[in-house]
Amino acid sequence: MKKIIIITCFVISTLAFGQNKYTSKLLGSISGDIIKVTNGDEIHPLASVTKMMTLLLTFESLSRNEISMKNKVKIPEKFRHIGGSRIWMGRNDVLSVEDLIKATAIYSANNAAYSLANYVGKNNLEIFVESMNRRAKELGMENTKYYTPAGLPPYMTGKKMDVSTVEDIYKLSRELLKYPRYLEIASLKKTSIRGGGQEFNNRNKLLGTYGVYGLKTGHHDAAGYNISIVSKRNNINVIEIVFGSPTEKIRDEVVIKDLDDLYKNYNYVTLLKKGREMAIIPIKDGVTSQVRFYANEDLERLIDKNVEIESKVILRKKLKFPIEIGTVLGDYEILLDGKLYITKQLIADKKIKEKNIFQKIFN
Repeated sequence: MKKIIIITCFVISTLAFGQNKYTSKLLGSISGDIIKVTNGDEIHPLASVTKMMTLLLTFESLSRNEISMKNKVKIPEKFRHIGGSRIWMGRNDVLSVEDLIKATAIYSANNAAYSLANYVGKNNLEIFVESMNRRAKELGMENTKYYTPAGLPPYMTGKKMDVSTVEDIYKLSRELLKYPRYLEIASLKKTSIRGGGQEFNNRNKLLGTYGVYGLKTGHHDAAGYNISIVSKRNNINVIEIVFGSPTEKIRDEVVIKDLDDLYKNYNYVTLLKKGREMAIIPIKDGVTSQVRFYANEDLERLIDKNVEIESKVILRKKLKFPIEIGTVLGDYEILLDGKLYITKQLIADKKIKEKNIFQKIFN
């Protein structure tokens, strides 16, 4: 009976994540603006997308000079034959940190990911996984839980499923973009390790298509086909995450269609220009008759070319004199197709006194 329950659960999981073109997806700018999202907070098995956090922690360790690309790593025997995607490793093998990063990021080698995590975690894999979860919390990845450094399914690891959402992986993807060397590696269509003695191709077949230059793919039966990509074209730089596609081909077609639509219909639009006048607010019965407001920042957003953009000022009522510095006099609203997009408070930057009785009479 126990065996039947396990099999039934596995089939349900597989169907749940594989019956549509995708279950969840998100398209957003690298600056953090979400353009389109479907089921953004739906929790999914990550598969090898899990390795993105392993790689982030590795590059953060490199940036702190705790390790270097040239450091030699002795491969623990227990990790050498880990299943799924893997590179050849010999007994008592030694690889550089750089080679392990390449094998993890490009070929998605599980034995490389485990060896890398073990090394960065100072020979304690459990502590490394704890670090993965701690870093996820710091990044606001509220629906993410890591149990392994590579994302293999539970029947291969004896651990629970590594899970997350497209919204959370969007945050992680943006963080990884801070490391140019990682992007250089992740964008390679093929590479070699061991000084050219071992070669392999990138599992991300979208590289070079519609400006795609990273980041990571993932797949196992319960997860479907997952991907996080970053793409730059015509100075438009975006991230897209797709989870739960039934096939690699369909997953990649979803990404291509979205990017094609984006590059045809979207542009960066300047919504605020530093120093430009935003609003003039009249101050009835004030010594100062009006207050002019100017933008104190540049605000540029990626917006559909066909969207109608409008702005308006909403005045606050019942202002009491004296109007102190910091008092909110109104709101400056930017609307897209009639829907509120951004609100900026209009705040008094100087004290405004009420006119005295003589000023009111003679003015």
